[in-house]
Amino acid sequence: MSQRRRFLRRGFLALAALSGGAAVLGQQGGFSDQQLRAAFVLNFLRYVDWPERSFASQEAPLILGVLGGESPANLAGISGKIVKGHPVAVRSVYGIDDAKGCHALYFSDPDVRRIVTLLRGLQNLPVLTVSDAEGFIDIGGMIGLVPGDNRLQFEVNLSGLSQAQLKASSQLLRLARNVIDTRAR
Repeated sequence: MSQRRRFLRRGFLALAALSGGAAVLGQQGGFSDQQLRAAFVLNFLRYVDWPERSFASQEAPLILGVLGGESPANLAGISGKIVKGHPVAVRSVYGIDDAKGCHALYFSDPDVRRIVTLLRGLQNLPVLTVSDAEGFIDIGGMIGLVPGDNRLQFEVNLSGLSQAQLKASSQLLRLARNVIDTRAR
C-alpha cells in the first residue's frame, strides 16, 4: 500500500468515527485514493452548516462542484447521498460562474493563481471550498487536506467559513490538525 493511500485511509477512518463509525463506502479495506477523498469530502459536507437561503427548497440538491484535473466521476460515490436532507449532486466546474451555483467546491487544480482568483470571486458567498493543494487555507481556502503523522489530516480556516456564513461543527474542528482564525489577529 502506498504511503499516500495509508495517509488517506487513516484520515478517512478518523472522519468515519465522526459519523458514528459508519463507513461511507461500506467496507474498511481496499479503498482507492479517490474513494477516500470522496469520504472526507462527504464528511465535511455533513459537518458544515449553510444558511437556509442557500437552498431553493427542502428537496433541492446540495451541489458539489469539482474544478481542475479531478474527474467528477472520482467523487461520484457520494452523488445521491443525503446530507442534511439534501441529495448530493456532483458536477464539473469550469470557472467562477459555474462555481457560484455550488454549495461546495473541490479544487483539484494545483495552479495557485487560478485558485486565488476563484476564491476571490467566491468571497462572501456560502460556498464551502476544499482542496489538497499545498497551503490552501493560507490563501483563503476553507478546508485543506494535508498529509501528516502517517495519515491524511485536514486544516480549517474559520475566517473563510465565517465570511461565507458557513459554520463547522465543533466535532469537525476538534479533529482538525490546525484551525486558523485571522479575525482574531
